[in-house]
Amino acid sequence: MLYEIRWHGRGGQGAITAAQVIAEAAYFYHDKYITASPSFGAERRGAPITASTRISDEKIRLRSPIVNPDIVVVLDETLLRDVDVTAGLKKNGILIVNSPKHPKDLKLKRNDIRVATADATKVALDLNLRSAGLLVMNTPILGAVVRTTQLGLSLDDVVNTIKKHFSGANGERNAEGAQKTYEITIFE
Repeated sequence: MLYEIRWHGRGGQGAITAAQVIAEAAYFYHDKYITASPSFGAERRGAPITASTRISDEKIRLRSPIVNPDIVVVLDETLLRDVDVTAGLKKNGILIVNSPKHPKDLKLKRNDIRVATADATKVALDLNLRSAGLLVMNTPILGAVVRTTQLGLSLDDVVNTIKKHFSGANGERNAEGAQKTYEITIFE
């Protein structure tokens, strides 16, 4: 089975790193074939960007951008008004949004998808998760990805991969962010 995940964020929020970490967890702990790649041009911090992750039991030969994802992850709720993040999302696909709102309160135009929300921003603030001075929600949102998808990844898989990716106390805080967001995720 091939799973395709498209990540939406703003430059500097860590969408590219999140795409890599979830791919690494699938590779290290489940011997899956993976690809993870950014998709951006000359954007700067704050500009909308996308990244992609593919996870499969078989070799992945695709290198193109993901057009029809199974899962879409949105690191910044304001992108819902600026970008059609659900474009191409498969019927019964999963949309995960960093938001303090209940999924029903997002007022999405599509009703053929499943929606999850988690306030990864609050978790990142509480744990002071920053990169170059900017708040990052990438590792916290990974808890919501594990909670709502059927990728076969456990929270421990992701937590351990985060700790490999980030060293020392920084890795511990980022791992804690994923754990806390896992617990607060609302999935409809």
